[in-house]
Amino acid sequence: MTTTERPFSAKHYSLVSCELRFLDDPCARLSSKVLAFRDPWLRLGYTEDGLFRYLAGSDPSLNRYAVVVSEETAGVVCVRYPWLRGPYLELLAVFPSHQGKGLGREILEWMSHECCRISNNIWTTVSSFNNRALSFYKGVGFVEIAVLTDLVAVGFGEILLQKKC
Repeated sequence: MTTTERPFSAKHYSLVSCELRFLDDPCARLSSKVLAFRDPWLRLGYTEDGLFRYLAGSDPSLNRYAVVVSEETAGVVCVRYPWLRGPYLELLAVFPSHQGKGLGREILEWMSHECCRISNNIWTTVSSFNNRALSFYKGVGFVEIAVLTDLVAVGFGEILLQKKC
């Protein structure tokens, strides 16, 4: 497969109301600062430095993008591919000032479009205490598959979700 044929491999995607741009170090640093002090990352014990290492690290199967609206970083999305029987949405975070505007839904539509070329599954996990995220994912067609206890942090469950493309 060439780079243009491989899903989630482009450096830039233009969506209707935002762009997804390859996540560079300055955007990774900004994103880690925003996320470290918000749930679920705060409650699960993630630090700003740990998040930055994750967002800026080298991992050929993890595609990381800044969500950009009018040249402002509005969030971050990380898609792991390949992963089992379809791509895994490892992180989707829309910053508070951009929430409620349909960006998350639009990003999942993009992901479904990319996914349909390779699989009929999209996977993600949500912390069991993160009711807002769970409601969002169920609202866009994800269904609960299993609860994985102590996966990310002891004492917390992660709900494995699947969406058919």
